[in-house]
Amino acid sequence: MTNTTETEEAEDILFPLYLVVIFGIIISICVFFGFVGNLLTILAYVRDKQLHSVYNAFLLNLAVTDILLSTISMPFYAVYTLETYTWPFGYHFCKAYMTIDFTLCLESVLMMIVISIDRLLLLKFGPHYSLRVTMKKAYLQIGVTWLLAFLLYGPAIIGWDIWTGENIVEDEDCDVQFAHDKAFTTTTGFIEFGIPLCCIVIVNGVIYNEIRKRNVVGVIPSKPSNHTNGKPKREVKAVRFLAALIVVFFVTWVPYTVTTIIIAFCEDCVNTDLYEVFNWVLWSKAAMNPFLYAYNSTRFRKNFSEMVPCFRSFGISKEKEHSVTPNTIAVTPNISAVTPNVSAVTPNTIAVTPNISSVTTNTVTVTPNRIA
Repeated sequence: MTNTTETEEAEDILFPLYLVVIFGIIISICVFFGFVGNLLTILAYVRDKQLHSVYNAFLLNLAVTDILLSTISMPFYAVYTLETYTWPFGYHFCKAYMTIDFTLCLESVLMMIVISIDRLLLLKFGPHYSLRVTMKKAYLQIGVTWLLAFLLYGPAIIGWDIWTGENIVEDEDCDVQFAHDKAFTTTTGFIEFGIPLCCIVIVNGVIYNEIRKRNVVGVIPSKPSNHTNGKPKREVKAVRFLAALIVVFFVTWVPYTVTTIIIAFCEDCVNTDLYEVFNWVLWSKAAMNPFLYAYNSTRFRKNFSEMVPCFRSFGISKEKEHSVTPNTIAVTPNISAVTPNVSAVTPNTIAVTPNISSVTTNTVTVTPNRIA
């Protein structure tokens, strides 16, 4: 997402060759992993019908968003940066580029919120989740997020100079017209970062508490196991996954958001080169999302290993289908309380039996069908 202020004339800014080379390598890495990681996610969803679920539809939309960031936002802005902050593509293309870039960045944030809420609903509804959360509703949610992402910035980017009758962006620069409007920049910064951060922290905090409570309920004192010593493995993995989501979002968005607001109040208070670095830190999240979401799913990793043989060197293709993934971790945290015979139930059956801890030791001979 770009929102730049130039404090020096472009022709006076000359990068040393070694900086250009280093920057070019970093950009190439971001673009490569952003493109390849999200492309693999998209192809896995298309080729594997078992991945056609509500949760994975959200992941697909996130992957499409991030691959567009990797193929549109990053390459064009790399040219602008390496050309010493000179935009060679013209005024109208700049507006189109800015509209696309801001919309994509905000859509990525909104999808993080939607995905977190979806995991909470899966935990709350349990076996009734598939009846209440349908693919039709998922597509509707995706459509609404795209509309909101466009409406926050799109009209302002397109028509700000028309409404005000003033064009503050130089001919060879590419910037938004509202870059120095204090009220608009502060308000949108709060909407695109402050509110989403609060939502993500609160929702994932609730998810963690639910997982923790179910793990406590699921412990059977008369049958001690390695799960009763310290935190259960599922709880630890849940904490790591949820913490990673929050940390990555915070680290990638805070520098950009804070400096954008500072620039609106004090144009010369932020170094231009530093601000450009923060832009790229923000975009780097497009390369991280496949590892945060899709790569944590056993089914996605299985598809990755089939499409790209080098993944097998990490032992991905040998993993069992019932290993813990974010798709099931929130719903089956107390599976440690189930007897060995019941553990043979397939992952799909486990996913719809969140209250399995309530089965007493006298009913261990109950068949999986009855449990479901």
